[in-house]
Amino acid sequence: MKNVLLGLAIAVFTLNACKSKTEEKEPMPVKEEQVTIQVQGHRGERGNLPENSIPAFLGALRKGVDVLELDVVISKDKQVVVSHEPYMLPLYMLTPEGDSIPNEEEKKYNLYKMNYAEIKQFDGGSKGNVRFPEQQKMKTYKPLLSEVFDTVAATINKEVLKPVKFNIEIKSVEEEYDIFQPKPEAFVDLVMQIIQDKNMQEHVNVQSFDPAILEVMHQKYSDIELAYLVGENTYAENKKNLTFKPEIYSPYYKLLDSTEVSRIRKDGLQIIPWTVNNPEDIEAVIKLKVDGIITDYPERVIEKLEH
Repeated sequence: MKNVLLGLAIAVFTLNACKSKTEEKEPMPVKEEQVTIQVQGHRGERGNLPENSIPAFLGALRKGVDVLELDVVISKDKQVVVSHEPYMLPLYMLTPEGDSIPNEEEKKYNLYKMNYAEIKQFDGGSKGNVRFPEQQKMKTYKPLLSEVFDTVAATINKEVLKPVKFNIEIKSVEEEYDIFQPKPEAFVDLVMQIIQDKNMQEHVNVQSFDPAILEVMHQKYSDIELAYLVGENTYAENKKNLTFKPEIYSPYYKLLDSTEVSRIRKDGLQIIPWTVNNPEDIEAVIKLKVDGIITDYPERVIEKLEH
């Protein structure tokens, strides 16, 4: 009997000990879903250096961006020029003589009617940009897309930097066909010729506000990732403008909220808003778990993502 009682006592002790250890264990922490957000330097890093210039692209590259965002237009001699406007914008451009351009004369400097050798003489950095008071002033010019590709590649090799991709916006407006730009098919072919000549197909995506540009890209160059830029209306409304589903939906960031993000996700698109500059806006967009952020201040986004 003593042996039986002793055995029962040992069993109860062991059970209580195991129970105590189980109760002492802390619950397993729930892992947060890891979200990878691309940092895209808008026109290089327009907040700090002259937009769409070689210095701005190299500045953003050295800060560690994932993607360099830029705009392209076409010159009279069919060169693919990196520029946001198809003319010389008085806000930041100076003549070759260093003179300001009167606002009413900006359209007279139509890049589509100027050869690239002439375009390159204009100064895009010495005047600065009053909208970006921190932007460093320096003499610079509108480069060719081919030069940007070559210079970035050479700098990556020389300085052992991480590779980047390019988000190329084809600046196109229907009212300006054959006035400030070629028609969509000719425009797309000129841009793609440079991309193919430099073997950059896997390192670029093409974006545009103009559905006609994206339709041509989709039909003729289906291997290139496409982004639909929008500045108004809902995703449900905007998607009706295309006959196909692009890989990326790129809205003005204020058009996004959690509900809109869910609707876009249901269609399987990446979400890359533009142009997010203020720290509080950057935080809000990060919380939406977007796929990328286009910004004039890449260092601000990088800092938020690292903390």
